[in-house]
Amino acid sequence: MAPGTQPLSTTKKATSQQENTLVPLYPDEVESRPARHSGFWIQDLASKSLGILGILIFLLAWEIASRTHILNPFYFPPFTQIVAKGIELFVSGAIWDHMIFSLTNFAVGFATATLAGVLAGIPMGWYKGISKTLDPLLSGIYATPLIALLPLIIMLFGLGAISKIIMTFLAAVFPVLINTMTGIANTDSNLIKMSRSFGASDSTIFLKVSIPGSLPYIVSGMRVALGRALVYIVVAEQYGAAMGLGYLSSVAAQRFQIAAMFVPIVIIACLGAGLTELLKAVERRLDKWKPAK
Repeated sequence: MAPGTQPLSTTKKATSQQENTLVPLYPDEVESRPARHSGFWIQDLASKSLGILGILIFLLAWEIASRTHILNPFYFPPFTQIVAKGIELFVSGAIWDHMIFSLTNFAVGFATATLAGVLAGIPMGWYKGISKTLDPLLSGIYATPLIALLPLIIMLFGLGAISKIIMTFLAAVFPVLINTMTGIANTDSNLIKMSRSFGASDSTIFLKVSIPGSLPYIVSGMRVALGRALVYIVVAEQYGAAMGLGYLSSVAAQRFQIAAMFVPIVIIACLGAGLTELLKAVERRLDKWKPAK
């Protein structure tokens, strides 16, 4: 060994020790990491709170405008009166049967529409021939206002729960179907080519590429269907029913009990907002599966 040289193993140990003891070039950056993490957490919390803040500002403006007669308090009573009336209806038990009736019909109709929309949309998106054959018909039916069919549905199925479930189903099925069809049809061609290059069969590509890739579209369709279903079930109950939140709101309006009229509307709005936020969270989790545009 030449004089003044060190063994290779000794050199490696010295190098590893130096790497382990390296001092950051920017010490301030390391020290500020916890503060930055805390700042990001606060910023994320503030961003999520903006929606709640907007609702509170709207309700406060409603309360002030009604109290100061900017809005006619007969037609728009202060929101605190609506809350008080709602508490009264819940405590007395007068609203429970109506709410259970509406929410049960909504849940059955919406779940059935989601299942049917997915099952019908998958083959329409996978087979272009089926899509081209049925797409004009579906577009025409989707554009037809369901309120025009409500008298016929009531005559066929009566004023009970079945007619309300059918209205909810018809309102929700088409957005889910169309979005499912779009999601299947827009499967990333690069993923299909790569799967085929590895010897994947059509059924494997369908189950492991197209179906997962269409999930964000399906959830997006459910969000649209949710709003339509809530609107039409209330309309159906107001038009012809003896039970439900829509019926309760209609009866209160006929008796000029405006605060009581708003209670079912607020319940429906809260339900819609809560379910929409839930679907948004699911959609964000699935968004990474959408094909790049």
